[in-house]
Amino acid sequence: MELSVSEAADRLQLDQSRIRQLVNAGDLPARRAGKAWLVDGDAVALMSRRARPHGRPLSEPRAWALLDLLAGGDAPWLAPPARSQVRSVVRRMESLGADEWRAALRNRGQKVPVGGHPAAVRRLVQSHEAVLAGPGQASAHGVDLVALNARPEVYLDAKGWAHLSQSHHLDDEAWSTASAVVRLVHHDGIIARLRANERLLALAIATDCLDDANPRANHAGMELIGEAADRALGM
Repeated sequence: MELSVSEAADRLQLDQSRIRQLVNAGDLPARRAGKAWLVDGDAVALMSRRARPHGRPLSEPRAWALLDLLAGGDAPWLAPPARSQVRSVVRRMESLGADEWRAALRNRGQKVPVGGHPAAVRRLVQSHEAVLAGPGQASAHGVDLVALNARPEVYLDAKGWAHLSQSHHLDDEAWSTASAVVRLVHHDGIIARLRANERLLALAIATDCLDDANPRANHAGMELIGEAADRALGM
């Protein structure tokens, strides 16, 4: 079975330009039919299975606590017993791969695809409320990945999202046509902590790379996370 670019984009929750990038890079088999590309449906199904959760996710406070501990922080929002449990999770996961880390940390922010006028999206991305993240920011924060033309991704405090989306005239959008991805964080203080702690932001971006359909992004994200886990465990 073959899929159009738009069908593949919807199944993988990516925009169409990203599907074309994967095709051009050889990461997603496809053939040209006239002016259109037809994408191999089996390859899309395999890539979709790779992106599915593997294991039970941590709650949002514990997901951010794990990243904060890896960044050298002390996750002060957790009581000592809970903090100890999260450290045990790090020890258990240290030797695991991208699928398991992706699953454990997937509750760190609610992903929302958004669209609107390009100027409105640009204002959102550049606003003081937003923390730029995603694969497009990888190389600027120590992740060994250059993601050209990546769709913008930002972390935002969930409490202000309704007002912010209205004031910027942004709309919920299909994944295949979204201009940007917003990750809404519900736990208090995390956005400020991301701004204040470069290592935490780098680890959040590395984790964003695990969500990407590109295996190279997954590998680059895991490299940084693995190094941080080794440091945290004293290895």
